[in-house]
Amino acid sequence: MKFRFFFVILIASALQNFSYAASLKDAFSDHFLMGTIWHGHALGNNSSNRFLEKEKTITTLEFNAITAENCMKPSFIQPKEGVFTFAQADEMMAFSEANDLLVVGHTLVWKNSTPKWFFEDEKGNEVGREILIERLKTHVQTVVSRYRGRIAYWDVVNEAIETRWLEEEQRYEAFYKPTPWLNIIGPEYIEIAYRAAHKADPSAKLLYNDYNLDQPAKLDFALAMIKDFKLRGVPIYGLGYQGHLFIDEPSLSSIERVLKKSSEARIPLHITELDVSVLPNGWKHRTASVEERLNLQKKYNPYPAGIPDEVLVTQAERYQHIFKLFVKYSNTIERITFWGVWDGNSWRDYRPMLGRTDYPLLIGRDFERKPAYDAVLDTVIDTETEK
Repeated sequence: MKFRFFFVILIASALQNFSYAASLKDAFSDHFLMGTIWHGHALGNNSSNRFLEKEKTITTLEFNAITAENCMKPSFIQPKEGVFTFAQADEMMAFSEANDLLVVGHTLVWKNSTPKWFFEDEKGNEVGREILIERLKTHVQTVVSRYRGRIAYWDVVNEAIETRWLEEEQRYEAFYKPTPWLNIIGPEYIEIAYRAAHKADPSAKLLYNDYNLDQPAKLDFALAMIKDFKLRGVPIYGLGYQGHLFIDEPSLSSIERVLKKSSEARIPLHITELDVSVLPNGWKHRTASVEERLNLQKKYNPYPAGIPDEVLVTQAERYQHIFKLFVKYSNTIERITFWGVWDGNSWRDYRPMLGRTDYPLLIGRDFERKPAYDAVLDTVIDTETEK
């Protein structure tokens, strides 16, 4: 109860205009990098980003690492074979280097953002294995070579593992996700991608990135894959845990399992896409629009006009519990990256459901530091006090 009372008091000061007295990057400088994303001029729903300059200001003050949200994904950077569109990525690089931000490239191989031409011949038929391997290598090496020595980490392969529930055994099993990459090349496509990226830039540290790693079967599969790669000399460095969380799920013990198992395996861990949604989990209504499905509006979009103070307090508590775990495992965790600079441009507004209003980050829709911001900082203060 003391915790809740403390944050109720903080709300009045937290809901003021953005103040720059302290920063996340300074507070956690002895623990891990603190990152955010580069939206660029367009958001993931193709709407114009009217707040890019404001985001730049917040980014330089609060963070020391930045990830490309969309501008380095295959569909953005090579929409047609041999046609590379580097302008947006180059702009991000210029901003990052001017402001001493460590850059994370995201992502080289991801089924959800790969143009169809990769997998088709000139007649629209499925392309052959050797041709697809050559296209994979060409794409990876062209993109990575352009930024050789300038990008510290690459999310080389993204979301290549799937799970399914085995009802009779009451457990999940994990396997490589069916994609054209897998169907045409086989699981070797993953290894090929890492070797190609390393050849293009031997100094870059190469990550595997995925969601739902708090699901034991998926985490165990990913760690086994990485350990196998390392044993065979495949140049993979570490694991990225996306960390798209909710107020009530996954459990803290499930999150800690990811941190603990990575630590035991001595595999560096990055929290790559952190946010904590305050809305109900809407993935079973994927792509539905609450503006059209009015029956879903009340339950799945409860705060269209503003978030209640008590929900901000609950979110702050959740963030503090999570960051206490991050600090505890800071010898394994190298970076925490929030998937957004502020609530107003969060992807959670349009994924998995359209037309919602979410508040998942530390900086709110009026560019104010939320109670969650102070709760996160308090994890460092508490740690120093304990020492």
